Amino acid sequence: MVGDQGHDAKTVVHFAEPPWKVQSAPWRQIDAELPHDHLAREIRQAMTHLDLTWLYDSYAGRGKAPHRPDLMLAIVLFETRRGQRKPSQWFQDTQENCALWWLGFGMRPSRSCWYEFRDRTGPSLDTLHEHVLPQAVEEVVSRVERGALDGSAVAANASRRRLSNDERLPRRLAQLQAACQADAPGHTPDDVPAWMATTSHTRTAQYQRYRQAQDHLTLWQAANQRRIPSERRSPAKIVVSTGDPAAALGLDKDHVFRPLYTIPTIRDVDSPLSLSYDVFAQATDAGTLPPMLARTAPMTGRRVHEGLVDRGSVTGVDLAMCAAEGGRL
Repeated sequence: MVGDQGHDAKTVVHFAEPPWKVQSAPWRQIDAELPHDHLAREIRQAMTHLDLTWLYDSYAGRGKAPHRPDLMLAIVLFETRRGQRKPSQWFQDTQENCALWWLGFGMRPSRSCWYEFRDRTGPSLDTLHEHVLPQAVEEVVSRVERGALDGSAVAANASRRRLSNDERLPRRLAQLQAACQADAPGHTPDDVPAWMATTSHTRTAQYQRYRQAQDHLTLWQAANQRRIPSERRSPAKIVVSTGDPAAALGLDKDHVFRPLYTIPTIRDVDSPLSLSYDVFAQATDAGTLPPMLARTAPMTGRRVHEGLVDRGSVTGVDLAMCAAEGGRL
């Protein structure tokens, strides 16, 4: 068994047995061919130190017997370590990669099952890290003394071509509101523009996103007006994403202007561990050091004494905070 199955906490849930066991001929054949230092073996060994009670408790015990979550988590850890972060890629690789067959005992979940598993485990990532990092400290894998802050801008799940300003957005918002009001009695609008959702349910969701976009645009316009005249932008050039209103707008690594999020991490300088992580709705990692250091303490039980950052992202707030806490930046 991989990990702690937590049957005492959730005895009513029955999980589907994987196609293979340790005694199965296909599994034994792959096991014989898999190098001793293979990543799959490292993942399997590391899983024995995890308490997965939180994961097993997330299943309600209704419907068809689900796949073993410990095996699915092992596959996800293997895939993310190799840079494969999409459930669609996990599905494809479990059809082709014999190391994943070995790790999951021949288990090949459907594409929708992988997306479901991603959504199930996402809210508990902090729980998983808070379980792993204190073990690393206890076993002196990490002393949590020096951390390096680095951020990476990632594209939001929104089109870079669907950006609206204060002229277009109110007009479309009014059209959506009228269409949603026409949907209420069960009548479909006669003339639906190409940009508008085609069903009443998706139109309602689109209307909510557009309202959020209008709120964000109003805030950004107000912030623009507070700038000094020489730094103030034309109101028509301030745009918002209607697909993901909370996303910031900026240039990605390919110099494409699009909706973005920044994912900063504090990496331990003396070990391969990430001490904390977060997601910010901004295009750069400027100003993220204080909240990132604040997240490191509860995750590791210790405070970073020395921080390494890019000099372009250092602010006076960062210097004052480190000086007040006796740290070195």
